[in-house]
Amino acid sequence: MSTTPLTPPTGPEEVHIEVDEETKGIIRDMLSQMVNPVVFDLFTTSNCAGRDTNWCIPTEELIDLLASLAPEGKLIVNKHRLDQNGGNNPSPDVEENRVPIIYINGGIIRYLGAPLGEEVRALIETITRISTGKTGLRARTRGTLSSMANSDVKPVEVVTVVTPSCPYCPYAVLLANMFAFESKGKVRSIVVEAYEEPDIADMYGVTAVPTVIIRNEGTQGDVEFVGVPPEADLLKKVISYSGFNPPAQ
Repeated sequence: MSTTPLTPPTGPEEVHIEVDEETKGIIRDMLSQMVNPVVFDLFTTSNCAGRDTNWCIPTEELIDLLASLAPEGKLIVNKHRLDQNGGNNPSPDVEENRVPIIYINGGIIRYLGAPLGEEVRALIETITRISTGKTGLRARTRGTLSSMANSDVKPVEVVTVVTPSCPYCPYAVLLANMFAFESKGKVRSIVVEAYEEPDIADMYGVTAVPTVIIRNEGTQGDVEFVGVPPEADLLKKVISYSGFNPPAQ
């Protein structure tokens, strides 16, 4: 089992991202593969919900950087300052106290907290894969999730608790994100940064990351994996929670 112990960091009250030109070139090359537009909705507040560290600043800086390095018009960013202009909030389920929050393609993929450190890799890979439609999932998995997308089952949420320093977390996150994309949101991927959302980590007794919780919409659910779940095992759990009866393949 590949996990990272949960040890809270200490740091400055304001954080900014620093990216050298070589790294920018690598990111630009990765994003150059984009075909279809990907839409980000970024939710923040003026004081970042009063957090000790203002994680809204580096999150916005990261998203702006990615948009500037992506092919023109391929990464669309909508910004919502929830405490200004009546909130301008197109998603009533967004909790202001959890900013920064990122919704990708209407919220089928959601980030609660800043996707920094190791999580940047999974975020960029998520963008390129959903833009090209090449998720990297097995044919059986894609077929089952496609059938689920066309069914009337209620969404199942895969909640992945991560930290920026965890080298294994991006693999779990990317897998859940691809499930969300292939199922057209019948599986919803929610990425939770443990240090920024400690109440969620505490609720599930998280002591190592990645921890993967599966739940039906509106329920607490259960911890199903500690470590990166095998694709086939995650599919079985998603099917079980959804009650979906997949066609024979």
